[in-house]
Amino acid sequence: MANSNRRQFLASLSTAAVTVAAGCQSPGTVPAEHPVTEPRTSWPTFRGGRYNTGYTGGASSLGASPSVRWTHEADGPFWGSPVVADGTVYIGSADNSLYALDAATGTEQWAFPTQHRIEATPAYSDGTVYVGSYDKHLYAVDAAGGQERWSRAFGGLIRGSPTVWDGSVVVGVGCHNLACAWYADENDVPENGWIYSLDAATGETEWRHEVGTEVVSSPAITDESVYIGASDGVLYALDPMTGDVTWTYETRDMIWSSPAVAYGTVYITDWNGNVHAVDAATGDQEWLADTAGRYISGSVAVDEGAVYVGHTPYNTLDDPTTNYAKIFRFDRTDGTEEWAFETPALEVGSSPAVTGERLYVGSHRQTDGDDVGVHALTTGGEEEWFFEVGARGVGSSPALLDGRLYFGGTDATVYALE
Repeated sequence: MANSNRRQFLASLSTAAVTVAAGCQSPGTVPAEHPVTEPRTSWPTFRGGRYNTGYTGGASSLGASPSVRWTHEADGPFWGSPVVADGTVYIGSADNSLYALDAATGTEQWAFPTQHRIEATPAYSDGTVYVGSYDKHLYAVDAAGGQERWSRAFGGLIRGSPTVWDGSVVVGVGCHNLACAWYADENDVPENGWIYSLDAATGETEWRHEVGTEVVSSPAITDESVYIGASDGVLYALDPMTGDVTWTYETRDMIWSSPAVAYGTVYITDWNGNVHAVDAATGDQEWLADTAGRYISGSVAVDEGAVYVGHTPYNTLDDPTTNYAKIFRFDRTDGTEEWAFETPALEVGSSPAVTGERLYVGSHRQTDGDDVGVHALTTGGEEEWFFEVGARGVGSSPALLDGRLYFGGTDATVYALE
């Protein structure tokens, strides 16, 4: 079905009553169950798919004592996360390049150059890789050969990751705080943010929604809503065909994380250390959990029973006590804290990848040092192993596919563990 006809078809359903049978999902509905019901056969976007749950849909096939299958070194650190599709790992680097690596061997297939660092995670769809850069462009790159298909220039840096849906690419634009501040000043960008929907084949604008500040969050998309956060502290639900606002939900601080959608609920974190569960249809709060952290920059993972996320704690020069970053598990129905695992790191900005029995998440720090890397925990909160990474550790969010865990390190290295 052509993209325009598909959109007309969905629009005609928007006012009709939709019946959802057990075990299936009709067009135009918010998923009432977990959207991942079978083990993943690809990991094509940030958090694994357009619902952003970070859930593999099955048991972990990664060993309890993993070994390094391969590494690939670049000329700059990796802060963005890998995606894996059709036997290839795609990941962007602060050395201004998007890399395509053989998933089995790590052999470089091609490197696509941009004019500035890439901290966004790419998205793969139908033979094309989409990625944003601090050079204020979004690129569509041929997945097989690494040639540019099209690019679009925007008014702000792109740190968030695109999501592909029904022939469209939806992406947040604008970053000028915190990690972006120096680069934003260098590029003299305005303190504005936008949410764009672009034609995936041409890059032409389908709609645009402007917000008053940056949009670093990566969208989660169902058949009836685009969910995305912004640094104005607002979670937006937009019509995916028009960009019109369906509802908004105000958090307590900036949103740099990306929403996850499952069981009719949107899960989001804010820069005040809170996890929010919001009704996906109405925008009403279902529960709020406070990690007592300084901030949460990572996104949650959602499995069939729980929500997982890491935080960054408060540490000040006035207090000699060192507080360490924790990884939390909350009951997904009411937000009850079920456990908290304390790492030896000062920050967990990575977002977990979760299986039926384990979760994998990176930790990092502000300066080079030890005790940072990737943690493997059971869903019961016990650490099975820790893989140390040099430099500032791992801000990248792991992707798990076919028994291999892929992630980037701030030591300018991509790792594949098995």
